[in-house]
Amino acid sequence: MEISLTHYLVIGAVMFVSGVVCMATKRNGIAVLMGVELVLNGANVNFVAFARHTNLGLDGQIISLFVIVL
Repeated sequence: MEISLTHYLVIGAVMFVSGVVCMATKRNGIAVLMGVELVLNGANVNFVAFARHTNLGLDGQIISLFVIVL
């Protein structure tokens, strides 16, 4: 079975939604920052997946590196 773009997008969406839920429900500052990190990592998964499965080249990886530095 080949892993397609849809699989990566589902993983990214699950990470994004779990991060948003974590940010909305937690009161602890560390937990909120963990939720922010999940949101950013979910977006990074989508950037890298689109770069791999489309003709964007390295643009997705470069944007992902900028988000990691953030």
